[in-house]
Amino acid sequence: MTTKPAFNPVLLDIPDDIETERLLLRAPQPGDGAILNASVIETLDDLRQYPASMIWAMEDQPVEKTEEFCRRGAANWIIRADFPMLLFRRDTGEHVGNCGLHRFNWNTRVFEIGWWCRKRHQRCGLITEAAAAVTGFAFEYLGARRVWCGSDEENKRSWRVAERLGFEHEGTLKSERCDPDGTRRTMRVYATTR
Repeated sequence: MTTKPAFNPVLLDIPDDIETERLLLRAPQPGDGAILNASVIETLDDLRQYPASMIWAMEDQPVEKTEEFCRRGAANWIIRADFPMLLFRRDTGEHVGNCGLHRFNWNTRVFEIGWWCRKRHQRCGLITEAAAAVTGFAFEYLGARRVWCGSDEENKRSWRVAERLGFEHEGTLKSERCDPDGTRRTMRVYATTR
């Protein structure tokens, strides 16, 4: 009896970048920390409105921290442990936010998608464009069966992205997360499957 070799995601050949009409999405690289940091600092007040969802934004944000994120992101991309992507405008090269696939299960092919947009680029449809591309990447290259996201109920702009992408609203989880000050948060769960 021959046994099928175990799936090894490290050996999975996938592109390191994706192009859409207006964006270049790519894996972080060493040296991206300063570029990312400028976007984070500009957008920090917005990100901190949802502390249970954006725990990382509650901490100090020196350039060293965003550089570490980029280097860890690059390493995790290579070993297929996490898929963070930096988003850049194709016409100007400016960083406009992040989108990625996180906390996934290779056995079930279930991937969580998340995103945030730099303040000056909000309300331009760029995150919807990026999230559509990342969702397509998950299904085409990673063999995803389910891509899902959870958004704070008060973060309407975020969960509206999921709705624009055609994700199904599967439910609302009351008191699912907790802010650092103890405030309970309600989360909306959206998913698309194949």
